[in-house]
Amino acid sequence: MAYKYKATMYYSDEETEAFLRDKAVKSNGKKSASHYLYSLVTKERENLMANNDIKGKHVPVQLFPEYVNSREFSVNGSVDFIGLPEVYFPNNGESSLIRQNHKSLMETIDDKILEHVANHFSNHGHEVNDKSFRIVLKTYVACYYCNTSTATGLYSGTFTATCRMITVSRSEWDKCGGVLDFENLRYIKYEAVAQAGRRIPRGLCKVAESSRTDTTGAFFIPVLTLPKKFPEKTLPESVIIKGVDISFSKERLKFKAMNESQKKRYLLKP
Repeated sequence: MAYKYKATMYYSDEETEAFLRDKAVKSNGKKSASHYLYSLVTKERENLMANNDIKGKHVPVQLFPEYVNSREFSVNGSVDFIGLPEVYFPNNGESSLIRQNHKSLMETIDDKILEHVANHFSNHGHEVNDKSFRIVLKTYVACYYCNTSTATGLYSGTFTATCRMITVSRSEWDKCGGVLDFENLRYIKYEAVAQAGRRIPRGLCKVAESSRTDTTGAFFIPVLTLPKKFPEKTLPESVIIKGVDISFSKERLKFKAMNESQKKRYLLKP
């Protein structure tokens, strides 16, 4: 039977000739080198299609044992911050006003946390010549505040922040094999991990927490496939704050304006 397409193969060595003569046997007992070559091309096409099909599917995320080498601490107290007066957001700008003020509030709380770290974590717990950096991971932040001066946008309130201190020394880095990407630690929802999307690292190490009130997600350290050098010369600063920001849900963040009775009790406090 004639076919529309054909290809010619040239070879000069006797070994190839002998190999084809041996393999080119059809199911009916007849010999056909072209039939054998076509079968090889067909198998290669099937393998290629199968590989492309696998590439199009999500690769499962590998979960590693929890990272437990962190220390929990809390920071609480009063907080004063300058927000924007309502005159800057007339009519329907209430949500923009709240978001901007919450951003200022979180920055002020971050300053309080850094102040606490400077006063209580001055000793890193390892030798001075062992360069390191520390990650302050905010796992929960709550604040009740009120506007004490409508004209100037002055706010005041009380806050509490639950944090975890992760000290990454060179020895800690090496102990983890250099594959824990501490600098890119971030919060990921469990649903996103299960879906294994493009932006989800292929390996994840969950940061252990003492209380687990959040059932939607957790903080994870990406696990690299190849070890990474300790970032001795590229450390942005000695203390890095990560974790909860104003975009988090109520399981991790509670910023609420005081009602009138709360505000009255707060302002009457000595």
